[in-house]
Amino acid sequence: MEPRAVDFRTIGLEMLRLARMLPVPLTLYFLCTTAAYAVEEWHYGDDFTMVGTLIMLVDGYLVYVLIFLLMAEAGLFAQGKRGGFLAYLVFTVLWGLAIIFGFLLLIVPGLVLMARWMPGVCDVLVRNDGAVQAMKQSWEATGRSTGALMLHAAGAFLLGVASGAVWAMPASLWGSAPLAFTILANLLAVLASVWLVLLSVASYRLLMAPAAKDAAVQSPA
Repeated sequence: MEPRAVDFRTIGLEMLRLARMLPVPLTLYFLCTTAAYAVEEWHYGDDFTMVGTLIMLVDGYLVYVLIFLLMAEAGLFAQGKRGGFLAYLVFTVLWGLAIIFGFLLLIVPGLVLMARWMPGVCDVLVRNDGAVQAMKQSWEATGRSTGALMLHAAGAFLLGVASGAVWAMPASLWGSAPLAFTILANLLAVLASVWLVLLSVASYRLLMAPAAKDAAVQSPA
């Protein structure tokens, strides 16, 4: 079966539509996570701490919750069984390791892997066929939309780079980043995370969901 094709604008509009479906949870995640990271970094600096580790673990679980809520609100669980957090965790660990390796190969391969496996994180929650099968299905489904997905993935990547620059530049000059820079750096980092959540669900709905119209009709009230 020929994979679907979507352009940059269509993906962007779908991300915006999804964001409007769940404004309160997304806003709460954005503000609370930014505040947690900013306070931890302001208090402990760049030292490894149990508090920072706990915040990262909670953040990872909240990202899973956001993806799940967005998919449920969009009616994407109308067909198929649901995978759980473990299936999501296995997929994201494999995906993350592959992306890191790709970025080490001059960035572009990392963006390709990020784009081609973007909807797979949602597919593993719907089909529950395992991480490897979700990666295979995602790779096949994104074949005709790689360029558009890469541009959106690059947006999240650039937000991450900007976050690092905002934090690192004053830290290198003054020894530690002022609170305003710490907050701004974490705002950009969390915004990149939200961007990827929306992109994952949008790309799955447009490229891998059984039918967009069915999802819309069966969306929960």
